[in-house]
Formats: sequence, structure tokens, C-alpha cells
Amino acid sequence: MGRYTFGRLHLLLRGSPEYEPAAVSPHASLAPLVYKHFELQDIAGRRVFLSEAQLVIADPFAETQQWHMDAATGRGLSVFLPLSHVAPDRGPQEVLPGFRSLCATHGAVQSVAGEQVWSAGDALVMDAGLLHRGLPNDSLGAPVPMLVLRYDLVDKPPPGCRRSWLLTMSQVGRSLSSVFRLYAWM
Repeated sequence: MGRYTFGRLHLLLRGSPEYEPAAVSPHASLAPLVYKHFELQDIAGRRVFLSEAQLVIADPFAETQQWHMDAATGRGLSVFLPLSHVAPDRGPQEVLPGFRSLCATHGAVQSVAGEQVWSAGDALVMDAGLLHRGLPNDSLGAPVPMLVLRYDLVDKPPPGCRRSWLLTMSQVGRSLSSVFRLYAWM
């Protein structure tokens, strides 16, 4: 259990005899999608495993997370499953799609945090190497629980890089965020 950002509690489920059974049903539902993804990536036959299962609870007034990646190498998948409705002011996820190919596809980087409600049971499935963050929970309501499952290849376990690389990519994310704010202001 840990708090990496004020107002967000991370409870590790994988390996916990008390909490891991709660992740079995969502994992079983996602398994066909996960294996199909890895099959389509021409890496079929390589062993895939559930590398992380955690419950992230965004309390009221939870702060914005720092930009971060879940894994730097390999073709991992991160799956975010809200366990209650998530309105735009209750801490949804924000991702920077296309940052891996920023030079090749001008203008591909944008935020996908929208104005729609993210319903309980919806799923955000993304490459584990995308920069992302949890937005602030500005509501006065109940905490927002989110189940996070991450899948990786056995031969490419996370994070797949040195801590300095993860910190560098987090700084890239913060810089891009500043550029986006400036662009939106103009």
C-alpha cells in the first residue's frame, strides 16, 4: 500500500491472499483481448503474464499525478477499470497518445481527457509505454476506486529501463503539458 501522490492510495492486489481474488474476474474477462493483442503484434508464442494488479483510490481533493510510464520496453498493456462512475472532475486518466512517434507524426500529441462520464466497468486499454497521469479529483463526493491491471511479456518485465530514463520521460511529459497549456491559452 502506498500514496505516491496526495490523495491517491495504491493497494497492491497481486500476491495478496486477501485481495487478489477480487482481480480474478476482470482478469479472466480481459484475457482474450490481451492475448489477441500480443498475437497481432507478431509476438505470439511468447509468454504473457499479469505483472501488476492494484486498486487505486482517488480521494476527494486528490492532486494531479506526475506524468509517468508503466513500462519503457516491450509491448506491455495497461488496463484501467473504474469501479464507479468517473466524471471529468473526479480524477479521470489523461494520456499523451503519439508521443513515441512525435517526430514522425507532427501534431499527434494531444490530451484525451474529455467531458464525458467514464462509467463503472468501462475500460481504458493502452500501451504501457504511453505517458499518462491521473487528473485531480475536485469533487466533494465519495472516493473513486480504479482497478489497474498490467500485462507484460515474461522476457520484458517492467519497467524495462533505468530509473533515470523513467524520470526523463516524466520530465518530457511535464514539458509537453506546459506547451499544451501555453497553446490552449493562445
